Amino acid sequence: MRILYIDHYAGSPTAGMEYRPHAMALEWAKLGAETTILAGTYSHLRKRNFEDVDPGRPIDVDGVPFRFLRTRSYEGNGLGRLLSWADFVGGGLRRARAIADATRPDVVIASSTYPFDTWLAAALARHAGAGLVHEIHDLWPLTPIELGGHSPHHPLMWAMGVAERWAYRHSRVIVSILPNTEPHVRSLGIDTPVIHIPNGIDVDQPHAPAPADFVARIDALRKAGRRIIGYAGGMTTANAMDDFVEAMGLLTDEPVTAVLLGDGLLRPDLEQRAARLGAHIDFAGSLPKAQVHEALSLCDALYIGSKRSPLYEYGVSANKIFDYMLTGVPIVDAFASQHSPLAYSGAAVRARAEDPHDIARAIVEATNLPDDERARLAQASIAWVREHHSLPALAERFLTVLRVAA
Repeated sequence: MRILYIDHYAGSPTAGMEYRPHAMALEWAKLGAETTILAGTYSHLRKRNFEDVDPGRPIDVDGVPFRFLRTRSYEGNGLGRLLSWADFVGGGLRRARAIADATRPDVVIASSTYPFDTWLAAALARHAGAGLVHEIHDLWPLTPIELGGHSPHHPLMWAMGVAERWAYRHSRVIVSILPNTEPHVRSLGIDTPVIHIPNGIDVDQPHAPAPADFVARIDALRKAGRRIIGYAGGMTTANAMDDFVEAMGLLTDEPVTAVLLGDGLLRPDLEQRAARLGAHIDFAGSLPKAQVHEALSLCDALYIGSKRSPLYEYGVSANKIFDYMLTGVPIVDAFASQHSPLAYSGAAVRARAEDPHDIARAIVEATNLPDDERARLAQASIAWVREHHSLPALAERFLTVLRVAA
């Protein structure tokens, strides 16, 4: 079976995110399927881009064949990014027959980081006589409306809505990374089958030891009688780090220190706020991804959170959740969703999103759990990821869907 996987922002372990298409392609190769990924030469998500490659020619990226469409570089979410979308979709439509002839897919996946790419995927599928599958990452235009504050009446939001409904209606099957999107699809009057295939992880991947200076930092805190709540990820409002800092500001009399791994535009503001509140927070900077697991495993509890939004009713499937759960460390779950691995597994200490007082309560609870309860949560957490988010098993399920859709 031949698969053409379209994702403007697709990356790889060495190029940077997005990782899912590349990871699926490697697993499908083990199952006898050939995958080509069609991506843009530039993506704001990657740490290494492909602006010097010859568009249209196949190149190997960490063991997976890629073909690229020339897309301009940009910063932020302004006009440059929109023009990059036009580069990708427009350039792909102009070369659709040549790409289809070169790759000869049995099925084409529009892995939609924005809904307009399904028009390109449909053209490729039509030229190849292939099945069309639409993969949902996020709900467009709901995501920019709810998280970005855009008016639903804005022409771009209207156009996204048209493209979204077209994509859902004309695909043979919809694969959703989010667990609860079927109600949204049905609310649009569309009866295309919706299959939930979440993000996954290699549950047996090796981990590098935490850096010696980080281990020494944790040891020093423990010798001082401190318990440690950890975090790894972006210092952003979307991750509710402002609420977390406020919560730590309420715990200045508790022997709890937060150790935060990561960076971001909000970090200077968070550091200033933490100092003003007298919060016990150690901004430890970033670590290589391979070292994060062992670093987090040294903590007494971990934090993850979000802002409240109707968008989260459709669920979350962030890879960071699985990384956290595989440590077996108790997790303070301040995510504003009932549809997440943390909620489904029952393996976390829940807190109300955007409520620093309740987050503070959960931090104290999680860092003071008795050993038997910590062991129970660890077992439930790791077992859930192994059963529901093992990448090889998810890839096999996905491939079964693709064979039906071809």
